[in-house]
Amino acid sequence: MSIHLLAILALWGAFHPQESVATPPAQPWTVMVYAAADNDADGPVLEFLDGVRAALDDDPGMQLILFIDRSDGYSKDATALGADFTGARIYRLRKDSAELLDASSHFPDMPRTNGDAEYEVDSSDPKHIGGFVRFCKQRFPARNFGLLIYSHADGRGMCPDEKSDSEMGIPQLTAQVGVESSVDFLALELCNMGGIEIAYQWRPGNGGFSANVLVAIPNAGPPLDWKRAFARIRSEGHGAGSQGERIDPVTMTAAQFGALIVEEGERGRRAMAAQHPRMGREIAYEAAACYDLAAATAVKQAVDGLAVRLADATGARQAFESLRSPASTGGPLNYGDDDTFTRYPYIDVYDLCSRAAASVALGAEVRAAAGVVCKATDALVLASFGMDELRGFEAGKCGLFIVFPDGDEEIEAKSGKSRAWRSFNWYSPPSAAGKQRLGGWSFLGDGAIPGNGKVENWFELLDSWYDDTSQDSAGINGYAP
Repeated sequence: MSIHLLAILALWGAFHPQESVATPPAQPWTVMVYAAADNDADGPVLEFLDGVRAALDDDPGMQLILFIDRSDGYSKDATALGADFTGARIYRLRKDSAELLDASSHFPDMPRTNGDAEYEVDSSDPKHIGGFVRFCKQRFPARNFGLLIYSHADGRGMCPDEKSDSEMGIPQLTAQVGVESSVDFLALELCNMGGIEIAYQWRPGNGGFSANVLVAIPNAGPPLDWKRAFARIRSEGHGAGSQGERIDPVTMTAAQFGALIVEEGERGRRAMAAQHPRMGREIAYEAAACYDLAAATAVKQAVDGLAVRLADATGARQAFESLRSPASTGGPLNYGDDDTFTRYPYIDVYDLCSRAAASVALGAEVRAAAGVVCKATDALVLASFGMDELRGFEAGKCGLFIVFPDGDEEIEAKSGKSRAWRSFNWYSPPSAAGKQRLGGWSFLGDGAIPGNGKVENWFELLDSWYDDTSQDSAGINGYAP
């Protein structure tokens, strides 16, 4: 090509720059709500979202996207989302409108208009969470992604779907949803989900779905006061918000978001108790916490270290078990109640181990190991509150439970009386033979070698104490240390 022609082309380019499609700048936050409401949460979730939408007030720094699977047996509300339906849809929510989105790129059969056929899904299948997050990341890019899961749970499983008669196993989410669907912030409007086993399952770097920060409720109760929190999130020039200091979404981190939810959750609970004394008595045992999931590995390692010391120390089992009694009889904080204590022995990690660290009935090595657990748990719990009947609750330290059953207790079963440990087959490591759908917990498998005859982690300690191998050579949970 001649120099003369090159000069002409250069001159042409100066006056006719190449056109390009600019990528829109990523906004500060995209908040995704996964509402698994093919159950009696259909109705309450719409009321909950109405309050959130009004409080957020279309702040330009926050996109609010909803995946909802509804039921045909409960709410007939056609106002909140502009239609009554019984399948699954995805909406972009604004203060006074709900925009039905075309999500066919990730959900080919999902309705694009209100006149399309219903799209019935099993919202207990974790693949739908993965698809929803991937859709939102592509359609609504942001510097931070938050996911709120709204449904039912009990610490063993979550998101029950009545039509399919199934529920989601918590370890299933990491096993079946890839790392590309991970989020910065995860909040659970689900009962009994503030456990170390759950926090460790969804920690960063686990190879699958994960979160950096988690907000969860260790016991049962109504939703946290999200509308109070969202009313404080305000971009510059978008109003002053309501109570409390305004937080700009441009600079808000996942940890700050979680702390805000916990702070306003407690304020909302206390305001409710003051205005409605009867309800105040009902919520007097509630708690919530925000966790740094990057610190979950350190807590697991500390708990496993304590388990090894307990296994090695003579007489330590009886002394440690004596600390587990229900709170009503002077035991540590637990997030069930006396009636459900056998089935849901959700014991506060910090409270339990601080008692162990101070127990004269335990040896020095066990006490020191319990103190390490307390220190690691304090680092994991970024913020927490416990209402007044949770006596001894230390804010910012308590609010995280561990499953600690009395496996020797006998319970009634169809075949007669059976040891309680047999009812905990859901509490099993990934290597367990005959693994239950709700089993496969990383917390229970990591750090241990099955079959070597040594106690190396928390699960192996419990199994060594409670597995009656004379009745089941494979182990109560299909696992023998």
